[in-house]
Amino acid sequence: MKYKNTILYGMFLLFAGTFGSCDNNGIDDLNFSIGLNNPQETFKAGDPVTFNLYGDPDYLLFYSGEYGKKYANRNRTTADVQDLSLTYNLELKYATKRFRNGIRVLISEDFNGIYDEENINKATWSDMNGQLQVPVIESEYEGYAHGTVSDVQVDLSDYKYKNFYLAIEYNLPALNDEEKEQKYVHPDVYFYPKLNQTIDGKMTQKTSPKADFGFNFVRIKSNDTSSDNPTVTAVDDSKVSINGRNGKNGTYVWAISLPIDAAKVSADEGLSIKNYSAALPSYTHIYNEPGEYTATFVARNANAWNFTEQVREIKIKVVE
Repeated sequence: MKYKNTILYGMFLLFAGTFGSCDNNGIDDLNFSIGLNNPQETFKAGDPVTFNLYGDPDYLLFYSGEYGKKYANRNRTTADVQDLSLTYNLELKYATKRFRNGIRVLISEDFNGIYDEENINKATWSDMNGQLQVPVIESEYEGYAHGTVSDVQVDLSDYKYKNFYLAIEYNLPALNDEEKEQKYVHPDVYFYPKLNQTIDGKMTQKTSPKADFGFNFVRIKSNDTSSDNPTVTAVDDSKVSINGRNGKNGTYVWAISLPIDAAKVSADEGLSIKNYSAALPSYTHIYNEPGEYTATFVARNANAWNFTEQVREIKIKVVE
C-alpha cells in the first residue's frame, strides 16, 4: 500500500509541474523601455522620428498619437462632436411646369428605421424651416426646364448627439392626357450630400451616399413595367438618383438614409510592429502634420494561458 501511495504522489508532482509551467511563471520577464534616437526638442513635418526600443518583448503595438491612432482612445466608441453640418447639391432635370414642386429634402429624428409607407407616415419629417432647400424654377415655360441648388449649407448643431435620418421625398401626380400625348416624363433628381463633422479638432467628411449614408428606397408608387420607360432608383458613391420617367400613374418614392449618429466613432487602433519575430531594436515613423503627439508603445510577453504587459509613452513635437 505504501508503494502505491508513493507512485500516486510522484504522478501528482509530475502533473502539478506540467500545469504549473502554464501559468504566469512561464512568461519571460518584461523590462521594456523606449528612447529617441534623435532626441531634439522638435521635429520637422516629413522627417523620420526613430524610437530606440529596449527589452525585446514578444509583441509590440505602436500608437503614433495621430488622429485615429491614439492609445487613450483605444476603447472609445463615442466622442465629443465640435461641429456638424450638411453640405449638398441637388439637381432637378427634365421638369415640366407641373412637376417642379414635388421634391423635398427632409430630416427626421423619430423615424423607426422600418422602410415602408406605414412607418414613413408615422414619422415626423422636417425641412428645418426651409434650410433643406430644393431647386426653384421660375420660368413660365411649360416644357422641360432644369434647376440646381449648389453648396447648400445646413447647420446640424442640434443633431450632434441625436440619431437622425436624411431623406428625399419624390411625390408627383399622374401624367394627364395631354402630357401622355406629348410623351412627357417625370423629372430626374440627383442628390449629392456631404456630412461634415469635427471631432478632436479634425474635420472629416462622409461623402458616399451608398457607403457612408446607406440610402434605401421605398417605392410607394412607381412604374415597374420594364417595356414602358420604368422608374429608376439608384445610389452610388457620389449621388442618389430618382428618375420618374413614365409616371403615367404617378410616382411616389422615398430615399432614406440609415440612422446617422455623428458621435459614434470606431476605437483607435495600434499598429502591430512585432510578434515573436526577430529582435526589433528601433522603429521609425514619419509625422506629416505639425502638432504635439503622444507616441505609445504597448509591449507584451504572452503564452496561451497568461500575459504581462507594459505601456511606454513619449511626447513628440512636430513643426512646419
